[in-house]
Amino acid sequence: MTFRRSLNQQWSKSILAHRLTLSLQDSDKVQQLFGGATSLSTVMNTISALVFAEGEPTWLPPMQSYEQAPLEHSLVLYCLFTASRLLFVKEIEQGKLNQSEHLVLTIAYQWSQSITVTDSTGDTLCDNANQLCQLLQTINNQLEIIRTEKRQSSRNMGD
Repeated sequence: MTFRRSLNQQWSKSILAHRLTLSLQDSDKVQQLFGGATSLSTVMNTISALVFAEGEPTWLPPMQSYEQAPLEHSLVLYCLFTASRLLFVKEIEQGKLNQSEHLVLTIAYQWSQSITVTDSTGDTLCDNANQLCQLLQTINNQLEIIRTEKRQSSRNMGD
């Protein structure tokens, strides 16, 4: 039974990565980030893996492989927040992220600044989404402070 569950989770990850790609591929800001060696597909697979890192997320609705539509903005936001939260902890604890992981944080920050999410009543940027956007911006700001302090510390060691 474990093999089957694992296989199902891998399938769900691939569907999520594909739908994330559909959601972000038309963003000019996102596309500008991909002139290097890491592709959009690689970064979306990284996000998908992080979303499923703690098991099947309860907030993610079941997805079928035949669905070829982008995700709702609120689901993209949840995915980016989940991935950013885990990467924040990883960078704090281990001090290093790979290029794909850095791109996840950059995309999440840019998305949090440009997103417009509407709730069921049509109100722009519902409270929950607004809080997630603020948290993504806080994560980015905190990482910048930590990185600056590390650079300063490295310079001082060489003096």
